[in-house]
Amino acid sequence: MADHRRIFILVCVTLVLLLFAANSITVNQTVSSRSEKPSFQVQKFFNGTNQEVTVHFVSGEERGPTLLIFAGIHGDESGGYLTAERYADIKVKRGNLIIVPRLNLPAVLRGKRQGLSGDMNRLFHLPENGNSNPDIKVVDLAKTLIKRADYVLNLHQGSGFYSPTWISPKRNPYKWGQCNVIDALIFDLPNGDKLELANFARRIAARSNSKIENKKFHFQVNNTNTASNKSLHKEQRMSLTYYALYQQHKTALAFEATHNCSLPQAISFLTIAINSMIEEVGMQAENPPSADLSTIRKELTDKKIKT
Repeated sequence: MADHRRIFILVCVTLVLLLFAANSITVNQTVSSRSEKPSFQVQKFFNGTNQEVTVHFVSGEERGPTLLIFAGIHGDESGGYLTAERYADIKVKRGNLIIVPRLNLPAVLRGKRQGLSGDMNRLFHLPENGNSNPDIKVVDLAKTLIKRADYVLNLHQGSGFYSPTWISPKRNPYKWGQCNVIDALIFDLPNGDKLELANFARRIAARSNSKIENKKFHFQVNNTNTASNKSLHKEQRMSLTYYALYQQHKTALAFEATHNCSLPQAISFLTIAINSMIEEVGMQAENPPSADLSTIRKELTDKKIKT
């Protein structure tokens, strides 16, 4: 009987140890799987070359849409890439951000619109791979990132102030400042659904303008109607947003702050617009950058950037 009791006790102890070990493995695997999804990730492409591209990936705690922000495609529009950099380390509760502050590094370093082979925003119609254009590898990277996003945003600074009607030489349909640029009012998707670009851009403009006291700087929606033969801007058929919409069927638009203001003001306007878009698409950011001018001026001073 003693032998039977010892065997019984030994079996029970063994079972307890096995159950404990199994639970320990489960817990460790759970913790590991959670830690495998970091909140922030930075990846450099073409590292060590004069075309290095830094991409910031911000993962939210909850599932939601992915917003892709490009800036610096034109190197003389510093308001765009300085604004984009402010979003590189924000905490997102719902949704995801992909931020590319300085897409066209050679142009940014020179402070010029053009990159190595002219205007990079006129290269998105070119086929991927095998092209001898020196900028095409960066364009192909942008296309790859676009495929991962739900919403695509390109930040710019333009001259004057956009207006759908002629008001003055500085405020007319040929100017770009202070507008949300779309390539079509409505885009028909292959599955029969529609992307209501105009309504989407108007809602963002309304959110933005409610936070801008001076009506002179209110955003308007600029539909370039790019695919139409009557378009004033057929050159936009080669642009990043046109590719994102017509080739990848993404909700894509550009924010244009005006050059006719100070750099802190331009950053403030673009910050207001991005925060408005984040709210509009249903994302949640816990610490979005402030649009306060004194805060922005201090940031620029700390970076030793002239304003």
